[in-house]
Amino acid sequence: MSHRTCSRREFLAIAAALPLLTACEPPPPLPDWMLTPDDAADPGLRRDALVIGELLVRHREIRREVEHFSTGIRATTTSAAPDLAEQIRVHAEQMQSRLWRGAPIRQEDPLFAAVFAHHRQVLLQVERLADGVRVTETSKDPVAVMLLRQHAVHAVSEFVAGGVDRARRSTPLPPGYPG
Repeated sequence: MSHRTCSRREFLAIAAALPLLTACEPPPPLPDWMLTPDDAADPGLRRDALVIGELLVRHREIRREVEHFSTGIRATTTSAAPDLAEQIRVHAEQMQSRLWRGAPIRQEDPLFAAVFAHHRQVLLQVERLADGVRVTETSKDPVAVMLLRQHAVHAVSEFVAGGVDRARRSTPLPPGYPG
């Protein structure tokens, strides 16, 4: 008998419906590159990482546009798939909450570590759209703006373009970053 790997949603639906799960194998655990050693202290991170994993796997169904202006960026991220559009909205709100709380993610990545080190200088607004989100990230601090631009273009937009393969690699700090 052959098995196929199911999405997390399929797996949970089948697990709830069947006392013995025989239709498919469970989804794989979160990869090490999504988590860092201190992440065990953050119970919400696993929940957030599961959403990120879903977005990375389905990256070809996502569209993204980034606009630049003097104090930051505005990114519109959408999907024609209603369930994926909701995951995009959930993810944006999770990351907004993390930034406000200074609850970092992906701290092995130099860019993400720097963004969270500057979190108090960043204003992140999430506008829910029918098919996704429009996120506006601004700062009065030119170094934070530099980080926001790098994050928007050389992290998130590249994750949308390359999915899991791109997310496995770290993101460099922007040229001219004062460190």
